[in-house]
Amino acid sequence: MFELLGLSILVILGLFGLGLLIGAISPTFGIGGGLLTVPLLILLYDFSGEVATATSLGVIIFTSLSGSLAYIREKRIDFKIAFTFMIFAIPGSVSGALVSRWLKSQNYEIDYFQYIFAGTMIIISIYKIATIFFHGKNNSSTNTSEEKVENEKEATKKVIKEKFTVIRSFDDKRGVHFEYKTKLFPGVIIAFVGGFIGAMLGLGGGVIYVPILTMVLGIPAGIATATSTFTILFANPFAVALRWSSIQWNYVLFLSIGTIISANIVPKFLHKIKSKWILTGFWTLAILAAIRLLLKVSGVNI
Repeated sequence: MFELLGLSILVILGLFGLGLLIGAISPTFGIGGGLLTVPLLILLYDFSGEVATATSLGVIIFTSLSGSLAYIREKRIDFKIAFTFMIFAIPGSVSGALVSRWLKSQNYEIDYFQYIFAGTMIIISIYKIATIFFHGKNNSSTNTSEEKVENEKEATKKVIKEKFTVIRSFDDKRGVHFEYKTKLFPGVIIAFVGGFIGAMLGLGGGVIYVPILTMVLGIPAGIATATSTFTILFANPFAVALRWSSIQWNYVLFLSIGTIISANIVPKFLHKIKSKWILTGFWTLAILAAIRLLLKVSGVNI
């Protein structure tokens, strides 16, 4: 059978198809793609947890790059907040990668970390989905912030920084107007946690960044997902460098071809999706990923 870089044509086609799926999901929810990449590599290609999470980080480089370029064209990235996030996310990413390397060298398992992470994500995700549908809190993360600046139209023509508070008002490429007011601290400090978890578990960090941006900082979901993707682009390479030896680059190559294609197309249509559905989809994915983690560390074959 024909092989390329040690992979059969069927495996290559399968990786390409998975890449299309991952590339569509990642920029939509502002995540690196590890929520799908890690379990798929484990279930379909019999990767160990260490190799799967490391390889996922390799794929995230291309996913976040493609998504970021698309979002730059759509003018949906809040660069001020993204660069502030990076100040904390990059040290977190380095720390997570170093901890992962140390655990591997000591032959320790990271199961307890995964139990804590998975359990926390399930609780938070269920709460947020219930909040979105039954209490209408989703609107408070966007509309309320817009109401606060309604009488400050002139002031919102530029970014105003006063006691770590910024006021934003701009239109994206599609003419959609965004207006919100947010305090960067202390919520942005939690970006360190996102970088740490992303680097250690191969999740990119968006699973933490998007909730912070929407729930804590009150940023509209359409801007939050784009800003998260851009943050991941700069934080992830540090983790990749530290976990380089565990990455299966032949798998990364063919997965990335698919992710690049879909990650450049999907952001063009996100303006048609309501924030409610973006957030619901994100938290549903978080629940599925958390369940996958629990089953894996419990030794259940899935």
